Amino acid sequence: MGWLRRILKIEDSEEAADEEMQEASIDIDMLPDWIDRKSNEGFEKVKPDISEQFSRLFNEKKSLLANLEALRDAELHNPNISERERQLMEGNRSAYISQHKQFINFINVSDDPSCKETAQFCRNFEELLAKLAKSTARGHAVMNEFFANHASRINRTVKSMSESISRVQEILEEGNVGVEMIGDVQKSVAELRSKRKLLSELDEELAILKKKLANSNFLKDKLLKGKEELKQSDSYSEFKSANDGRDELWKRLRQAEDELSSLFSPLQRAMRKFERMLADGVDLFNDYMDNPMSALVKDEQLKIVDMLARMRSALEDGSLELKDSDKAAQRAGELTRERISQLRAICVESKSSIKRIDDQMKNSRVLGELNDLQYKVEHTESQIKILEDKIDKAQKTKEKIDLGSLKSSVEENIREAFGVEVTVTWQESVHSSTA
Repeated sequence: MGWLRRILKIEDSEEAADEEMQEASIDIDMLPDWIDRKSNEGFEKVKPDISEQFSRLFNEKKSLLANLEALRDAELHNPNISERERQLMEGNRSAYISQHKQFINFINVSDDPSCKETAQFCRNFEELLAKLAKSTARGHAVMNEFFANHASRINRTVKSMSESISRVQEILEEGNVGVEMIGDVQKSVAELRSKRKLLSELDEELAILKKKLANSNFLKDKLLKGKEELKQSDSYSEFKSANDGRDELWKRLRQAEDELSSLFSPLQRAMRKFERMLADGVDLFNDYMDNPMSALVKDEQLKIVDMLARMRSALEDGSLELKDSDKAAQRAGELTRERISQLRAICVESKSSIKRIDDQMKNSRVLGELNDLQYKVEHTESQIKILEDKIDKAQKTKEKIDLGSLKSSVEENIREAFGVEVTVTWQESVHSSTA
C-alpha cells in the first residue's frame, strides 16, 4: 500500500507545492554530485529500516548456504533406485547447488550503501533472481522428487530474500525518496553533459579548421600573386617568346607532315606493288610507306625521287599493272625533287630548331619556378577542399545538437524527482557565443 500512501501525501501537499518548491542554480559539472547528495537526503530518513531489511537478507543468505550444504550431504530416503536414476539425481543436485551458489556470490552490498547503490542493488537482485529461476527450473523439479524437504527449505529461503528486497523498494517509495526517477535524471544529465562536451569539442575543432583554412587561402593568394609577378618578369618574357616560337615551328612541322601524307597516301597501292619489283632500297621504300616524314629526314640523298621516277615509268609502260595507273603516274610525277627537297628542309630545320629551344627551356630557371608554384597552388587547393569538407561536416553535426531541449529535460526530471526548481548553468565556450 506504499503507492497509496504516497499519492495521499502528494494530494495533501498539492496546494502548498508551489510555495515550498525550492530553487537552485547548479553548474553542469556539479550536477552528478548534487543529485547523489539530494537523493541521499531522503534516503537517510529511511536508512535504518533499509538496513534492517539488508540484515535480514544477509541472514537468509547464510541460511541458504547452509541449506545447500545440507542438500549436498543428504542421503536418499529410498536407496533402491536404478543407476541411471542415481546419475540423473547426482548431476542435477550438483548443478542445482552450483547455480544457487553463483546467485549467492553476486549478492553483495557495502556496509554503508548510498541511495544510488541501494537502488542499483535492488535492480541487480531482481535480474539475478529471474536468471536463477530460469536456470534451476529443471533441477528444482528433480530435487523435489528426491529431496522434497531440502528443496522446499531452499525455495522458502530464496523467497524470503526476495521479500526483503521488495520491502526495501517499498520503503524507498513510502519515503518519497524519488528512486524511481533517479535513473532517468542521471541518464538525462549524462546525455546533456556528453552533448555539451561534444559541442565544445566541435567549436574548438571548427576554430582550428577555420584558422587553417584562412592560412591556406592566404597561402594560395600569395602563390598566385607570385605566379603573376613571375609572368611579368623579363625571364618569363624570354621564356614565353621561345615557347611561342617553338609552337610556330611545331605548326610548320605538322603542316609539312600533312603535305607529305597527302602526297604519299594516294600512292600506297602502287608502292606496295612496285616494292616487289625493287632490287635494292627496299627498306627505305618501306619506310616511306610507313612514315613519310621519318623516312624523308633519313633520306639525305633523296633516293626516293629516283625510285618514284622508275615507278612512274613502270606505270606508264604497263609493266606495273594497276587500276587507275594513269592517275597514280600523275601523282608520282607531282613528287619532284624540288618539292621533296623543300619539305625535307622544313622538317630538318624545324626539328633542329625545336630541339635547340627545348634545351634552352629545360635550362630556364623560370620554367622550374613556374612548375613549382603551380604544384604548390594545386596542393594548397586540395588542402582547402579537405578543410572545407571537414568544416561542413562539423557544422552539420553541431546543428543536430539541441542543448536547450536537453537542458529543459534535465530540469524537468529533477523537478519531478526532488521537487527542486533547478536551473542548469555552464560556462560558455570561448569559441561559441551560444549554448
